Amino acid sequence: MSFVDLHLHSDASDGTLDPTRVVQEAARRGAVGVSLTDHDTLAGVATAGAEAARLGLAWLPGCEISATEADRSVHLLAYGVTEGSARLDSLLAEIRDDRQSRAREIVRRFNELGVALELEAVDREAAGGVPTRAHVARAIVAAGLMPTVHSVFQKYLADGGPAYVEKREVAPATVFECVHEAGGVVVLAHPGRAFPDEQIVSWASAGLDGIEIMHPKNHGSRRDELRAIAYRLDLLMTGGSDWHGPNAGGMEPGTERVPMAWMDATAARCVRVDQT
Repeated sequence: MSFVDLHLHSDASDGTLDPTRVVQEAARRGAVGVSLTDHDTLAGVATAGAEAARLGLAWLPGCEISATEADRSVHLLAYGVTEGSARLDSLLAEIRDDRQSRAREIVRRFNELGVALELEAVDREAAGGVPTRAHVARAIVAAGLMPTVHSVFQKYLADGGPAYVEKREVAPATVFECVHEAGGVVVLAHPGRAFPDEQIVSWASAGLDGIEIMHPKNHGSRRDELRAIAYRLDLLMTGGSDWHGPNAGGMEPGTERVPMAWMDATAARCVRVDQT
């Protein structure tokens, strides 16, 4: 069965491959449609879209936006958006600026904990992209200070860990408004059991357009429960591998056999800004 992958990351954020290679590798593994969803940036979208067109793949531009609610991180996938919408571009720029400040504070906390990490090492790992916790962990591993990225997260960087730093407050409703104004739709990323059903229902009434059903973090019966919510509220259903590239951990494209019909339905709800 043909499949699409609507959750992929490149080195424009915390992936390990450039946008062109991400699309190529997804196609090599059998994907017939893709979306690049880098964290808080649309920088790789044009390049990835051009490669998708060259390879004859269905294409849907996107990004994964970092929101917060009640001191909890809420990841929201925005689809059908590109650079050029003033309000969305401004929001993403503010979030990226916060990521820079957050990276500096994380490095400071590591230094206080006796880990000799330098901000320059994190910047090298980010290579001009958006600095994330993954870049911090990779810098620590590259310096030989810890064996694996996973071990760094376990000991220091997991939510609530000794080097963890909260993100800037961005309400989900703000993301809904900015993405809709840009002609796109918003899907709740990998909810698992992190959010109760009533929270998802509340977001749907505030503007959430869909739920990521097929994702490695959605275990067992949770997928069926999320599907039931989507059917009841007429929400879009999406899915993807959340691949960050080779040797980055996690699952590869093809792990989630997301149907093309889900991609078509998502694209159909997007509105090109120049046609509004």
